[in-house]
Amino acid sequence: MNHRWMSVLVVTTLASLALPEHSVAQPPSTAARGTPRQTVINVELLAGADGGALHSQAWAKLFEDWDVSLVVRRGLVDDKPDLSEKTVGTLRYVTLVGKLDRTGQVEFPNRKYTRAQQRELKEWIDELRTYGIQGTPEGKPLWGLSKPQFEDVFQAISTPLTVPVEGLTLPEAIEKLELPAKYPLRWTTEAEAPFRKLGANSTVRQEVAGFSRATALAILLNDRGFGFRPGRTPQGTLELVVQPIADDPLEQWPVGWPPQRQVPQLVPGMFVMTNIEFEKAPASEILEIAAGLSETPIFVDFAGLDQQQIDLTKVQVQQPLKKTTWSLALRYLLVPQKLNREYWQDEGGRGFVWITPIGRRPRPAVQP
Repeated sequence: MNHRWMSVLVVTTLASLALPEHSVAQPPSTAARGTPRQTVINVELLAGADGGALHSQAWAKLFEDWDVSLVVRRGLVDDKPDLSEKTVGTLRYVTLVGKLDRTGQVEFPNRKYTRAQQRELKEWIDELRTYGIQGTPEGKPLWGLSKPQFEDVFQAISTPLTVPVEGLTLPEAIEKLELPAKYPLRWTTEAEAPFRKLGANSTVRQEVAGFSRATALAILLNDRGFGFRPGRTPQGTLELVVQPIADDPLEQWPVGWPPQRQVPQLVPGMFVMTNIEFEKAPASEILEIAAGLSETPIFVDFAGLDQQQIDLTKVQVQQPLKKTTWSLALRYLLVPQKLNREYWQDEGGRGFVWITPIGRRPRPAVQP
């Protein structure tokens, strides 16, 4: 599959719930992060013939205070600013090569600092000490993962789920997903409280068998107000992080991706002309009928509907006899209810319909 790329937690182990184990679904156990990695930072400053070395003593004192080794040497013709990293056992060695000019300014790749900017430099050094040269994942495209890392995660959770999970508790359903062991699932402390409030109602509301594990996980979590995203730990390992639905949906793994082919080819059953008629009935029942007759999976954005206090079992809709398509019929039925039907595909290319409040969800920031 070709990939098109666009710009796109600190977590703790969930505490035991207050209710007895048999009376409430427990969140999945969380894996240990492993032994903290110690980072050693070395700095090499390349001084030219313009007198930059005169400032080396002041920089040496500053880096010494930060427990950073500094070497100042004459730069060679091929020398240039660089960042490198290597790991030996539990030690991570980060080497920064920068230029020291005659004004005392140091220049690293895409960064320049004077001694008056030592606070900013110290923040960067601390970030390197925690995360290595890849830096903190916060606020970065692909959730702070490199392109190869994202591709690995994407492929690992793209295999289809083969067993039914509807009606199971979240922990039970997640166990059925058999997610890759190298990407342990973690729940944030922010997710713990809302999960506890769910109690015995932490069940999966709709069947996601047959879809990729990534889309299945996104939907079953969304059923109860949660989402997930890949995360990079300070040790450099990767994990899948569960958290409450974010205000910015782009912070989390999307429920579906933009179709890679024409929508009528993706979900052909939605575009077949047929006679459609039904008397007033709950929208939930009509969606179930539409999914069966069109042979097209239809999923509901329960997190969005719950937020808008929309209950599809109480929303009444009707359709006079008309020769039309289910795509047009659903639009006719849903728009007056401030709902929309969107077309997406899972990581393996299987299409589905997504029922969500109008304006609820922008397109994802990363495209497969």
